[in-house]
Amino acid sequence: MADSPVTSDPDKDSLHILPLAVVPLQTPGLAKAKLIKNSRLEGMVELFSGKETGSGQVLPDELERVFHFDDDNRSDLDLIRTLGELPSFDVYSLRVELRRLGIPVDDFEHLRLSDDKTSQVAAYMNVFTRPLVQSVYGSDKGDVQSLDDILKLFADPDVETARRNLMTLAKSLGIGLASIPSFLADYGDVYLSLAYYQYCLDQNKPKMQEFESALAEIRADRQLKANGNLQRMCKVLEKKLNLTNEEVSNILEMFRARTEDMWENPSGVNFREMQEMITGYQSRIGGALCALTVKMNAWAAKFPSRSSGTPSRRADFVLSDILPGIEMIEEIKYSDRGLASGAKRMAS
Repeated sequence: MADSPVTSDPDKDSLHILPLAVVPLQTPGLAKAKLIKNSRLEGMVELFSGKETGSGQVLPDELERVFHFDDDNRSDLDLIRTLGELPSFDVYSLRVELRRLGIPVDDFEHLRLSDDKTSQVAAYMNVFTRPLVQSVYGSDKGDVQSLDDILKLFADPDVETARRNLMTLAKSLGIGLASIPSFLADYGDVYLSLAYYQYCLDQNKPKMQEFESALAEIRADRQLKANGNLQRMCKVLEKKLNLTNEEVSNILEMFRARTEDMWENPSGVNFREMQEMITGYQSRIGGALCALTVKMNAWAAKFPSRSSGTPSRRADFVLSDILPGIEMIEEIKYSDRGLASGAKRMAS
């Protein structure tokens, strides 16, 4: 693998950026490059980026114009092409997809959220930690707010009741008391992914509202009303974006509700079942959120205020940059058979 420079937190925490330093490549010069999603949701290799220089991007198929490839490193091209087609570059989707592709991920420190991002999404974690905390300590344990608090109490239990409750938890999960820290680490990681996705969803809401208002203005413009194709495309786009937003919201709410159900009858089997279901949805959730985020960021960058651009210019950008690639967003059914059957098994 090429030498891996330190990746910045914004890259590590992004839905649409993949520093190529975290994958095993034979071409040294590519270690400093990134895969990014452009506004059309195309996977592009970004060779450089800066305020003065702008962003230097090439398609994976164009890399041979920049780098030399032979029998020793030609496999890099196929790998980058494959990675460029992934629906999202968030750390949780990448873990799933890299394993699927047979690329080892256990040693990749970069496939975790930064400490700063983890702190930002901490409030969203409370929804998933509260049922566990109440199961272990009861609803009156007000000073236990997070998994870290539980781990601290386990490492140095200050009351016999805490230890007794932890032993009860271990028994209900079918694991030894010494395995509790490992279980909590797994629990924290899988639910941190849902907290992160909910955070990303909420970050998009103001931009979505601005974009919907812009679409309404485009459709109401006297000159643009006569453009039947534009009117149809605006309706298609609005419907697709709203449906995607709703689907992600519904699936996250489903997991929240099922987590509360799980702690009504906790067991190691139930948790592993839930863990498997959540992991199975990460690529689809990540892909949907990546598409929403990239599209809304592109719009906000092009038109930073309500007065930016004429309706005609905005309409042109909708057709040239926002609409392309939108069909690649995979649907996430709220009543998907895999989730519904898994939830039914846990409830039984």
